[in-house]
Amino acid sequence: MHMERVRRTLSTTCLLLAWLCANGAVWNVVQVVAWAKMFKEYSQVMPVADALELTFDGSAPCEMCTLAQSNQDAARRQLPTEAALGGGTEKILLIADWTPAPVLIAPEIAWPGLVNEAGLTRTVSVPVPPPRA
Repeated sequence: MHMERVRRTLSTTCLLLAWLCANGAVWNVVQVVAWAKMFKEYSQVMPVADALELTFDGSAPCEMCTLAQSNQDAARRQLPTEAALGGGTEKILLIADWTPAPVLIAPEIAWPGLVNEAGLTRTVSVPVPPPRA
């Protein structure tokens, strides 16, 4: 039982990692690591606010930032132009499209021969004694 859980966790982790790599998330991770490294280096020699501003303003990117950006651009160039421009969203909209179910209401029709509920009761008195034929 324990080995099955380990195998399932390992296979799920590998599948998640493969999905992230296929979608280009690796370069996002590289960018975050680069920002953390830049912030750490800048905060050692200047105030934190200045280090934060210099890290994210983009005026002096480090080697890792340049690497991540160039590889993200290369990955975007490999995509079909429709997907790169965001034109593939129609498929997602079709999946998420929801049409409300129709509300069925019973029709109000009268049964033949019934005018109203009072038609069920006799309006003429019964002759007493009954006629003999």
